[in-house]
Amino acid sequence: MQTSAATLDAARPAKRALPIIRVTVDARPTSMLAAEPTSHTLFETAEWLDAVAPRAWAAATIEDNGRVLARLPYVMKSRPGLRILTVPPLTPWLGPWIAPKKGKYPTCLSREHELLHQLIGQLPRVDAAVIPAAPEQGNLLPFYWHGFDLTLGYTYRIALDTPLEAIWQDAEGKMRNRVRRAAEKLVVSVSEDIDEVGRLIVGTYRRQGLAPPSILATIARILDSPALKAHRELLIARDEAGRSHAFALLAFDPRHTIYSAGGADPFLRASGAQTLLLWRAIERSHGRSAVFDFEGSMKEEIERSFRYFGAVQTPQLTAVAARTLLGRGYRLLARMRASKRGHSGSADEHA
Repeated sequence: MQTSAATLDAARPAKRALPIIRVTVDARPTSMLAAEPTSHTLFETAEWLDAVAPRAWAAATIEDNGRVLARLPYVMKSRPGLRILTVPPLTPWLGPWIAPKKGKYPTCLSREHELLHQLIGQLPRVDAAVIPAAPEQGNLLPFYWHGFDLTLGYTYRIALDTPLEAIWQDAEGKMRNRVRRAAEKLVVSVSEDIDEVGRLIVGTYRRQGLAPPSILATIARILDSPALKAHRELLIARDEAGRSHAFALLAFDPRHTIYSAGGADPFLRASGAQTLLLWRAIERSHGRSAVFDFEGSMKEEIERSFRYFGAVQTPQLTAVAARTLLGRGYRLLARMRASKRGHSGSADEHA
């Protein structure tokens, strides 16, 4: 959808009285995980954001008598001549979140539009904004009305309310065979070994001729966070010689288990370790969460590998806008990066 450049700090006056919006930069709820949910997924909670963007995130929040009605976390980044509103590392989306309300559909939709208008009106003045919404938030129409472009991406999800055997049978036969073969040679175990994670990440990117991303420190903070200890898990696949073939980092709560990061040894990628890791992750998630989310990719070879697991294609919207020439250049770059987004694992092992 093509639109004119957005004025990000333009707020539409509300037609009726709504609670006053306050923007909180350093607010730290006791626990969004234990209290009434104010987020779609773990990625939008204070616990996660404190780990991936310490002292660098904010949240536009609408409250009514202490109850959160709407919330939109974000991170501000600075580049030469640019101020950008975006998401932190290892965080594919950040909302917005709207508290559910029962009632007639037109009434509920109108309320949601009003709350979204107010959240947009509280965003800081920036050169560019990239706001990926969680798949649960399918309504970003007010962003379009404010001059944003809306782009469509996909993730892949497996509902975990069906028997594990049924999930196994729904997967492609070649995936099941690869899991069986890998399980004969590899063992998957829970680990805290950040050094092995670093080695696998560096090896993966060097094989592709790319500079390693600076996500190792972010993964280390996730593993070190006391608040996330019960909501993350690092799995590593090793062979009988003790060599690490691949890793998978999971983030989870009762609603979702999300494949947050992954990587594999480029010289051992034929072992099927990444496929085995993902199946073990699904097994461990069964009974713990309602949904397993592959945190999808727009890269064709990675999309294909997720599809082989029997996962269901799930749309995910992103609101993108720019108000300066440099901002429009950044927007174009963000689109190019989004088209290549994917985990650092060896997706070609699934092909």
